[in-house]
Amino acid sequence: MRVAARLAVVLALAIAVPAPAREPHVVRLRFPALHIAPGTNPEACVIARVPLTGPFDVARFEIRHRGVARGLSVQHFLVYAYTGDQLAAFPERGATIVQSRGCLELGPADHDDRQLVASGTARTSQTTVLPGGALRLDPVPLAPGGAPAGLGFVLDGEWLNTGSRTRTGWAKVVLRSAREAGPSAILFADRSAEAGVFVPPQSPTDPGLASTEALPAGRAAAFAAGRDGAPAGDLCVLMLTGQMHKRGRFLGVDLIGAEGQTIPPATGVANPFEPGRQHLFGGFDWTDMGALVRPFRLAAGQSLHYACWDDNGAARATRLGCEEIAGVTPGAIGSPAKPCGSSADCPPTDPAYPARTFTGACVTANLVAGPGLEDEVCRLDGAFAVGVPCGAP
Repeated sequence: MRVAARLAVVLALAIAVPAPAREPHVVRLRFPALHIAPGTNPEACVIARVPLTGPFDVARFEIRHRGVARGLSVQHFLVYAYTGDQLAAFPERGATIVQSRGCLELGPADHDDRQLVASGTARTSQTTVLPGGALRLDPVPLAPGGAPAGLGFVLDGEWLNTGSRTRTGWAKVVLRSAREAGPSAILFADRSAEAGVFVPPQSPTDPGLASTEALPAGRAAAFAAGRDGAPAGDLCVLMLTGQMHKRGRFLGVDLIGAEGQTIPPATGVANPFEPGRQHLFGGFDWTDMGALVRPFRLAAGQSLHYACWDDNGAARATRLGCEEIAGVTPGAIGSPAKPCGSSADCPPTDPAYPARTFTGACVTANLVAGPGLEDEVCRLDGAFAVGVPCGAP
């Protein structure tokens, strides 16, 4: 057991590493060196796979930044755990740094199936999600329908170089497993609000900005005990965050009582689009949503309602799409418009869009939810535990 206790998986994204023979007690991730030109603030991402067949219970996260000095600072550094089922797209050895806002241009098609598990901008930061317990990360399959094969991670870093010389930054992330059994924190996610994402392009008769609450599905979107895999009864919400794409302007979360009333937060976040409205949690920057990490009790019968405010031409670029019926704005809930930059992108047929035909025109389109870079996401993410001490929201 002493030998086994010292075993660790060392994942260096630039160095080939053989798969471990046994389950690890420590996972080490490395963000390779990134050269940041003076006067720039690039956001860059890497993805990595850790072979694993059983759950990994993280007791503590450590993030260590190097090269931060003389004008170079970390704007954000986010660690996401992948929760999809296409792990084969994540490299087990060797990886390419991709500059990408929100890390949307790399990984598999279900790249939005990921959840924030740690963040830090200090030279060294340590995070304990659940004192005396651990955050459970379940392995995912290499392909749909396959057996659990490992963990996938997305590392998202944004640096700012205010100096006059090119600087180099890199980072290390260490995940340490729990040594003893204890309560487990469980990740949760809800995407029901996406059925309420529908924003026509801005026009003289439309503002080009709408909330998911404009539609019944968006007004009903919520997470509660007994939903999305959560057990019935009281929950302790340990962390609360969300996800949007580039046309998402704001995500707000409200605590709803058993009678359907909104419970005002002690310290709220002001809604920028509805003066006077305060939320339990609010996220403004789709590339770095932040998180509420003050644990609070979500009692049986209560729920967390959330909504997104999305922009289609008011302050963000208008969504473009290939016209399918002359004179009809393309894009509907469940059927996003085919993206385009010009009419050359809109031939009459496209194998990627079977059973759909196009007029050849690239026009302004409705903004709806979807997996594409031009489509939106409105997702509530977080972590909860059961049977642990918890405070009021």
